[in-house]
Amino acid sequence: MAAVIDGRQSIADIPTGDIREILRATMVLGLPETQTERPTFVFEDAKTWTRQDMEGSPWDWTASPLTLVQKSPVQVLCAYEFFAPLGRQGAFLTEVGEFNPTTLVISMFEEEYTAVNGFSYVTVGPDDTRWWFRHWKPAVSLNDLTLYEAHTAATGAE
Repeated sequence: MAAVIDGRQSIADIPTGDIREILRATMVLGLPETQTERPTFVFEDAKTWTRQDMEGSPWDWTASPLTLVQKSPVQVLCAYEFFAPLGRQGAFLTEVGEFNPTTLVISMFEEEYTAVNGFSYVTVGPDDTRWWFRHWKPAVSLNDLTLYEAHTAATGAE
């Protein structure tokens, strides 16, 4: 919800700072006690080549990258919800059959979104399952309190 649009003010005066802190405390409640089991956002290396196509792939696969930027994995305060196959349809058909991957929806606020935007996949829990980033749901807001949700899907063993 915006505070002002075209000179019109919102009818609500919500204490968003207090709400944000209460919701962050709730996120802490939902995260595992063991740090290694908390959501960890991993970034692919960003490479540029002397000659590359529009998707960033090199013309010459034997050439070394011109630049290589490596970003360390990060953990941020967030909430997540797991969906098993057939619970949330993300099915896709292939030549060998239909696949229904597990999905993970991760919710966070502005500061955390800035820290993880551009991540490739996230791991969470006691195993090394990778939930690959699919898309950001359109953000929702209450004045200056904005919630971002990342939709991810596990596509199998690496």
